[in-house]
Formats: sequence, structure tokens, C-alpha cells
Amino acid sequence: MIHAHSLGRAARYFPERPALAAAKTRTTFQELHDRVGCIAAALDRHGFKAGDRLALLLPNEPDYIELVYACAWLGVIAVPLNTRLSVKEIDVILSDANPRGLIRHSSLPVPTVQVSWQLVLDQEPLEVRSDSVPDPIYDPNAVLALIYTSGTTGRSKGVEITHANILENVYHTNFWFPLEEGAVHLHAAPIFHIADFPFMFAAPAFGACQVTIPKFNPQTFCETVQRERVTHTVLVPTMINMLTQFPEFKKFDLTSLQHLGYGGSPMAPELVHRTRQLLPNV
Repeated sequence: MIHAHSLGRAARYFPERPALAAAKTRTTFQELHDRVGCIAAALDRHGFKAGDRLALLLPNEPDYIELVYACAWLGVIAVPLNTRLSVKEIDVILSDANPRGLIRHSSLPVPTVQVSWQLVLDQEPLEVRSDSVPDPIYDPNAVLALIYTSGTTGRSKGVEITHANILENVYHTNFWFPLEEGAVHLHAAPIFHIADFPFMFAAPAFGACQVTIPKFNPQTFCETVQRERVTHTVLVPTMINMLTQFPEFKKFDLTSLQHLGYGGSPMAPELVHRTRQLLPNV
């Protein structure tokens, strides 16, 4: 259901606008929509059906976003895995989630729990071809993602996020973090984290382009904001603290940045003050 109100809507209203960008790639909303449909068809050929779970252990890259969109298209439940966990911790989550498949990147930890289907995406890309594409599902109560908590107060627990939950989040976002056609959202925080995950659906709903960086550091963040003219991003307080202490910060043109959200933990008043001094127009 979320497809119709997010990427599907963008393909109808903003087909030629830039949708997704990384260091070497640029994609319009129409191109992204067509590619996601083909990825959904590829997953369908591998036997994935609505209600099946697909675990994702990937860095912040366009492939990640495309796969989550394909899951939303089919009604497959995405299980984003924290890339910073140990093999043992990932194994615990996989045992609990019991996914039908796992798509991972070779640079990340290799789980030992066996799943019935597994793909190392950077070594064995999905065979994406323009053949019969299944119709997108439209079920508000369908589970879109199973996102695991950090486990700071006990064992990590899987939280079901429905298509309707994400749509409500998109509406809510439009009030406190307004996106618009031509805006550019940077996925600097991990996509697997609930603080950033919903923005991959909010951005296309309003015609905003998304930019990814595989891993946050102040240098890469500043270079990307300057190069891509980023207008919106969400960070965690630790990242913001690193930015305020980055000695090269003022060498970059970050004037395009309009909105900076944070989540994951509270932010100390002195850090809020330092951030406002550093970015007075944000």
C-alpha cells in the first residue's frame, strides 16, 4: 500500500525529477520505479510472496533502498539488520526473525545461521530483467518491516511496522520536517535505524531526491552536502557532536542545508547550542 503513496506517486507526478543519487549514479523517479518493479519480479521468481521475510545486511547504498521498495511492492517483510552487530548478535536476530532469505554485502559480518536462500549482492547481483512485473499490493495492515530494537535494556526485540504506520509517519514528517519537490535528503544515518528508515518513503512522496553515503564520517558528510546541495538530513547526537568538532567544517559550503533532524537518544543542551552556532540558518 505504501508504494502507491510514495514511489508510485512520485513516478506519476515527478517522473523526470532526480530520485536517487550516490557517488556515481543518478536515477529519475520513472527509472527508479521501473527498476524496482523488475527487482520485485526477480524476488517473485525466487519464490518470495506477501508475508515472507527478507533480511537485509547492507551498507547505505541505492541497492538497499531499491530492495526495500521491492519488498513494499510485493508485500514481503523487510528485516533490516544492524551492520554494527557482531556475528553472534546477528545470528540471534536471524534465529528470531526466521527470514525466508538474506541479502548481504561481502564487506559485512557473515552470519552462521542458515537461511533457505542467500545472496551476496556485490558478488552475485539479482538478475533484473524487463519481464512480467507483479501488481503492487494495497493492504494498509500488511507488515512492511520488522525492525529490531537496539537491545540496550535486554534482548533485541523485533517491532512490526505496517504500511499504514509508515504512511502516518510520512504525514507527520510533512509537519515537522517538510519536504518538497526539488529537496535533497541525505541518508547519513544508517537506513536500518528507525530514525532514518521512514524517510526513504517520505522523500519520494513529496518529489525529493535521496542521496546515500555508505558510512558516516564528518569529511564525507560535508563533501556530500556541498556536492549534492543537500537540504534535509537526520543524524544521531553522536554524529552531530562529531560534526561540531570537525576542524575542517567551515571550509565547506553547507548553505543548502535547511533541516537537520536528530533521533535515537536525547541531545544535550550544550550540543544543541554548539550546533545552532555552527549552522545558524538550519
